[in-house]
Amino acid sequence: MTTLAPETLAAFDALLEPSRRSDVPGYVVAVARESRTIYRQATGMASIEFAVANTPATRIRIASVTKQFTGLAVMLLVEDGKLDIDQPVRRYLPELSGPNGTPTLRQLLNHTAGIRDALESVAFFLSEGLFPLIPAGLTHAWSSRFSDSNFAPGEAWSYSNYGYMLLSLVIEKASGLTLAEFFRQRLFMPLGMNDSELVPSDMDIAPGVATSHLRMPDGRFRRGIYPCEELVGGGGIVSTVDDMLRWAANLRAPHRLGSRASWDEILRPVDFGNGAQSTYGFGIKRQIHRGVEMRWHDGSTFGSKCALFSFPEQALDIVVLANRSDAEPSAIALKIAEALLADAFGPPKSLADAAGREALAGQYYSTVTKRLFGIRVHAGKLMFAIDASPQGLLWDDAGTLRGESTAGPLAVRYAPPQGASHIAQIELELCGRRATYTRLPETAPDAGTLAAGLVGEYRLRDFDTPVWITFDDGQLCIDLRSRFQANRIQLAPLSDDVFLCTATMLGAPGVQGTVAIQRENGAVSGFLFSLQRTWNLRFVRV
Repeated sequence: MTTLAPETLAAFDALLEPSRRSDVPGYVVAVARESRTIYRQATGMASIEFAVANTPATRIRIASVTKQFTGLAVMLLVEDGKLDIDQPVRRYLPELSGPNGTPTLRQLLNHTAGIRDALESVAFFLSEGLFPLIPAGLTHAWSSRFSDSNFAPGEAWSYSNYGYMLLSLVIEKASGLTLAEFFRQRLFMPLGMNDSELVPSDMDIAPGVATSHLRMPDGRFRRGIYPCEELVGGGGIVSTVDDMLRWAANLRAPHRLGSRASWDEILRPVDFGNGAQSTYGFGIKRQIHRGVEMRWHDGSTFGSKCALFSFPEQALDIVVLANRSDAEPSAIALKIAEALLADAFGPPKSLADAAGREALAGQYYSTVTKRLFGIRVHAGKLMFAIDASPQGLLWDDAGTLRGESTAGPLAVRYAPPQGASHIAQIELELCGRRATYTRLPETAPDAGTLAAGLVGEYRLRDFDTPVWITFDDGQLCIDLRSRFQANRIQLAPLSDDVFLCTATMLGAPGVQGTVAIQRENGAVSGFLFSLQRTWNLRFVRV
């Protein structure tokens, strides 16, 4: 192992210091330069329950970083002549009905398919709020019942684990192997990733895998869980930092696996046809960070997290694994990169100062997209959120505010308030699509006043699943009326027709989204329920 300067080593160790204890879960971190390991450290416990410490050999779930493996697996089958990524998925899975069979494999790989994901939307309602553990086959069966989608294929961007579930089925059908065996034969063995494995369920016994830990609001930890037994190609791999460094090296040329033509497709920007592009493709995010290209992805499940960063021009690879839900692996990886590449990095972006822009802070809503966009002050800067999910900070660009969302670059434009205390409207451009967003009231309406028109029974279209809007103890809720335990989604009014919603999963705040009330002749006829990855689920009033 190459030796770091003492001050650099101390700085990296300091990033992990809070988890260097025997009563909390922790991290395993490794850094390589030109494929030679220069830093390797483990902190905290692999299992609090059994007093087993994390080591560099500990296997931890990499969650959505698995998507990179699925992306390359598809391209290996293209090289074999067994797949064409520009063909509709229905060609390979003819049993698919409705909108799910329409997107191409490329659109599934790039998250531009627009299909809805039952795991990240209706599973909460259909399981009466219990959610984990979803057995194999059920999410696919549920998702097949959607009669519409988020958008037409190729029109926009929406992260979809279900898209990668479908890709997993395509790989198995084209190869004649289980996905686990395909990964083992075609990816893990050729790269020497001997400690990596596809583990579909936490009910399976897999040696050396750290326990996932969920941090509760009161500070204690509970056991986490991998929630879906068929989410294999989207997030099912367990691995070690050493194996992941071997994988990271393959993200850089020369590639040990995958032809040059395959990697040209993997790294090709996504063109939306309106001048806008996305640099997410095949499970890899490509971004320019302070003038330096990085290829990266992060992953998160209920109690484990992962971040993989590769800087191809500098041949720097960073892997951060964590078996705790409150970990920040991407932030740690970036701090390590900024320390090691200080000479290569340019100055940081000029983040937008909140001073003089106080009139921008607020919640905005589009009657066209039915989505929420929020701007608030954070440490003197402007932070934005989409559908109540914080995304990042805005920066200045010649009179336009820009940001980097999970869906790609966005731009916010607005007219000066002309003496008004608040800006009434903004224009938001995302994936090249522009929409006007109107400010919601500064003072939220009284929930009790709204309750009379909202309380009642509703049904989730396509599933005929009942829910009830209730009003108890001053709180509006979507009540699932579970047979097993109380499960309610809290509704916080932002206006007469727009609500923030928050659901609890496994004892901790989980689902956050937006509810938009629909009316006919002035009376409430239903509502639309939107999350980050599923837009405008329709509930009809009974």
